[in-house]
Amino acid sequence: MDTQKKSQQNIKKEKVGTDGLTKKERRALKVQAKQSLENNVAVTNNKVNSHEIKENTKPVSTAVVNNVVSNEINKNVLNSVNETPSESTNKQLTDKERRKLEWEKKLAEQKPKDGVKDSKESLSKAELKAKRREQQEAQRLAKAEVKPIIKKAELEPTQIIPPPPKENKVEIKKSPIKKEMNKPSQVHKVQLVQHLYGSGLKSECKVLAVYKDVHPAFIKLGVQYSNKTILGSNSRCLGLLNALRHLVDDLQTPPKQEFCRYLESVLKNCTSYLQNCRPFAVSMTNALRHFKLQLTQIDSNLKDNEKRAKLQDVIDIYINDDIRKAGDAISMKVNEKIKNGDIILTYGCSSLIRKILLEAHKDGKKFEVVVIDGRPLFEGREMARRLVEAGIKCTYVLINAVSYIMSSVTKVLLGAHALLTNGYVMSRIGTAQVALVAQAYNKPVLVCCETYKFSERVQTDSFVYNEIDDPDKLSVMGSSEKPSPLNNWKDNSKLTPLNLLYDVTPPDLVTAVVTEIAILPCTSVPVVLRINANDAV
Repeated sequence: MDTQKKSQQNIKKEKVGTDGLTKKERRALKVQAKQSLENNVAVTNNKVNSHEIKENTKPVSTAVVNNVVSNEINKNVLNSVNETPSESTNKQLTDKERRKLEWEKKLAEQKPKDGVKDSKESLSKAELKAKRREQQEAQRLAKAEVKPIIKKAELEPTQIIPPPPKENKVEIKKSPIKKEMNKPSQVHKVQLVQHLYGSGLKSECKVLAVYKDVHPAFIKLGVQYSNKTILGSNSRCLGLLNALRHLVDDLQTPPKQEFCRYLESVLKNCTSYLQNCRPFAVSMTNALRHFKLQLTQIDSNLKDNEKRAKLQDVIDIYINDDIRKAGDAISMKVNEKIKNGDIILTYGCSSLIRKILLEAHKDGKKFEVVVIDGRPLFEGREMARRLVEAGIKCTYVLINAVSYIMSSVTKVLLGAHALLTNGYVMSRIGTAQVALVAQAYNKPVLVCCETYKFSERVQTDSFVYNEIDDPDKLSVMGSSEKPSPLNNWKDNSKLTPLNLLYDVTPPDLVTAVVTEIAILPCTSVPVVLRINANDAV
């Protein structure tokens, strides 16, 4: 029984499979396939090494090598499978087996192509970037080599001089800047008031082609401002309002445009021209603000002639109420303070102070006037001339003698360019010195100022906001034997004359401010500004 079982087991082991091969034959085939694979791998490695030596610039990834090796292995396996059955056994293959083998051959033929595609896709991003960089660098090197050849070919027949390098261009740009700094206009400037210096005012007034749509009345007014023919806050404001009146009368609106909007655009050009001739006074800015506010409130449905009439009324009312009637009210209040036998000191040429003194003289009051004057404008000469023509006894003194004559004075009347929100008085330069000397001698100082000159600006010195006049006016005309040392000041780089027009007087040096509303302290300026703002609304 045992022998029968063993013989049956041996028969089962030796049974042939579906492929017609026994287990021993299959094992032998596997061993042969492994040996052929090892040989093929060695051959492919040698091929890859030789390929890398030939093309150093094109790195081969491990994925490509693996794909090539796998393709070679599959070919050898198929060949061994196809050959072994015929050698080991003489049995014929079935139709199904042949179909399988043909299908596997087709797959083996397609795999190398797919493998090449996969190798491209299997490259990492870093490797792709490295390849692109190498290509770009190669292109740049090629361009760099080609450009000098082209330049030489172009330069040889025409003999064009090549442009200088960039470093030389930078040096050429720097040189004119140094020359400009050495000019007198750049050297003779005080650093403390550098922001107040502007370009040549008179030269800009002559070049009228730059400014379009400027009315002739504004051109004439700008020339008068720049030549100092019109001086004083009231005179400058009246000149501006008269020019506005001419502009409104002569303005003709183009088709399909509204009168007020077109007037705003033209007025902007005119005011910019005046600003270049001379900076605006506080009185002028307040008058312009009032006019523009009324311009926006005019009904757009009205005809152009009706709009002109309303704007003319706005200008006339402002001149009568805020300038003329305000001056009359101030003169009446100051005349009450003037008594017979008074010696009144004034500085410069204020139109409001002159009006007050002339009306007091008409009322029959007997008093004397001391006119203090200073360089370079000498406005006090005009003041003394008009007072003497009216029959008022006057004394003309320069500002360096103010301390000598202050002891005999009973009252000090001063004009003002503007009254600031913090109570400081902005006026012609030298006013602060006169007020300081008057306080030292315990003399009352009255500042006469209309409320339309009140400003919302806050200022404690004369350097933040001021106006610089021509420094040539400071030079003293000497004799032929002894010329003035300031005549050739432009040739001396160490000398810088500064001609400021205004100074600021602190409220401690002012006794009171006389306005058309009442006689007020300097600290009441914010209250008056608030009242005027509510009235305008």
